[in-house]
Amino acid sequence: MKLKGNEEFVAKSLQIYFNKISKQVKYTEGEDPPDIYLHIDGNKIAVEITDIDENVLQGRKTIDRGYLTFIDNLEKKFKSLVAKDKKLFIIFFHNYNKVSKISKKFESYLQSILEKEDYEINCPIEDTINNIGFKINIHNMPKNGNKKIAGSVASFEGKVKKSREINIVMNQISDCHLSSKTFNIINNRIMDKNKKCTHIKKPIWLALYDNYFNKFTTFIDNEHFDFYNEIVAEINDFGIFDKVLIVFENGDILDIHT
Repeated sequence: MKLKGNEEFVAKSLQIYFNKISKQVKYTEGEDPPDIYLHIDGNKIAVEITDIDENVLQGRKTIDRGYLTFIDNLEKKFKSLVAKDKKLFIIFFHNYNKVSKISKKFESYLQSILEKEDYEINCPIEDTINNIGFKINIHNMPKNGNKKIAGSVASFEGKVKKSREINIVMNQISDCHLSSKTFNIINNRIMDKNKKCTHIKKPIWLALYDNYFNKFTTFIDNEHFDFYNEIVAEINDFGIFDKVLIVFENGDILDIHT
């Protein structure tokens, strides 16, 4: 099988990496699957290679878009109920459930909160409806602000720290987006490649080429390692893979024992 895309770069990077800690290392092309075999000091290891790429989450984009449209509609419908000096940020943790599963009940829930008029600043309201989590953050209205209700989405439950500054909250929401999307891309790759590689003799490793976080990093101070270490720590099941290796465009490799 001829290696394609980033596979040859990954294969060569793995060879260089393991040459630093082993005496004899080479790779040969596999049968797809696996993409390659690593031969390390007489041991033959099957390695499946794939990209960490946001294009694998097309279905997620459609669901996200539904929630973002819903948040816009909430702003139009309920902005008159929000106190003049206040602003609401709503974050939905949808777990791949469509917005229709929560929309009507959430509107009633939000209206009941706004009609009380005793909600606290910087004290998030957290709850779930139909197994869809959400967090409502209430802040002082920023200068020159116009939207009374805004928000964001994530695919799994996350934490956004309290903040008195709206621009800090926006940065935290961006971080939440980046982490949650990366988490879901890696989970998607693990599940997909588990199905593809079930018949392969162990040991089997999964090599993930970073084609996503490279857009947000300069590879200074090992921030790319720190970012992926935090993501991987949240993954509970790697399936058949004994080791996961994240390969970066600068040749760095994060070696994860599952």
